[in-house]
Amino acid sequence: MSQYLAEVIDLHILIEALFARGEGSSAALMEHFDPSFTMVTTAGAAISLDQVSALFHSQAAKQPGLQIEVSNVDILAEWKTGAVVSYRETHTTAGNPSRSRFSTALFSLVNGKAVWRHLQETACT
Repeated sequence: MSQYLAEVIDLHILIEALFARGEGSSAALMEHFDPSFTMVTTAGAAISLDQVSALFHSQAAKQPGLQIEVSNVDILAEWKTGAVVSYRETHTTAGNPSRSRFSTALFSLVNGKAVWRHLQETACT
């Protein structure tokens, strides 16, 4: 499996563990991101790495039972120092309707490791 595809899956496993059970740390999650990381949320807000870090920190153990399913992971383009990956992400918690989003992520290869450079999320209807 491509390291970019593995990174998408692995990071979401870590996010689920932190949000659902308080396992891991937001600091450990931040190691997966380029310092210049940016993101556009499903609500259309452009946020920085510092804001993502604050989000991760604030959500630790706040969503008991959360399950995150990542599907349809595909490399749209790949080059020597990076890639663009698309995937569908679905969040499910007991008693609540599932929420899904389509995401497109830009990765940079830094010291042989895939790091997140930009993420665009679009809510599924």
